[in-house]
Amino acid sequence: MKVLTALICVSLLLCLSAVISADERSQPREAECEKYLTSSCTREFDPVCGDDGETYSTECVLCVENKKRNQHVKVMHKGMCENS
Repeated sequence: MKVLTALICVSLLLCLSAVISADERSQPREAECEKYLTSSCTREFDPVCGDDGETYSTECVLCVENKKRNQHVKVMHKGMCENS
């Protein structure tokens, strides 16, 4: 009985996680550019998808490009854009 209860709880948590993840993908959010005070970013690959449909290698790169191009691209979601 305890195993069944645990399985049900895990299943509910997974479903909730999927719903939250899907909701996060639907609403763009402001990039946290205040964390990146310089115009140089690390060379890591932690992609974000901008609301312009472009994939940026990191949120820092998105912020630098916003500043350089005088634009206001928001983060749609973590990960690559589907059309990239």
